[in-house]
Amino acid sequence: MFDERYRKVLKRHRQLSRGYVTKLEKTGVIVHKPMRQAREVMSFSALLLPFGILFFLKAAIVTVLGEDGYRQQVDLLREGGFIEQMGAVFMQIDPITAPLSRMLAYIIG
Repeated sequence: MFDERYRKVLKRHRQLSRGYVTKLEKTGVIVHKPMRQAREVMSFSALLLPFGILFFLKAAIVTVLGEDGYRQQVDLLREGGFIEQMGAVFMQIDPITAPLSRMLAYIIG
């Protein structure tokens, strides 16, 4: 029991040593809260999930439209304004999207 409490105190001390914010609770007690670090807020898995979803959705669109139809749509974007041209750069078929769309086509049938 003592070792567990000792580990909690050390952990809390480490957290507060990286920076803290002093807050006043409703009860009138002054509490020191550790500041969140940038690496805690934006972890690798938090970035990986949205990019994975975007690649999957892009592959689904390629599967539904077909590669030729999809390329025609991207070519239409290239002829547009600056925003459309930037969208065309991001929406072109890349090395991740092509095999993923083939795998989706195989699954869908």
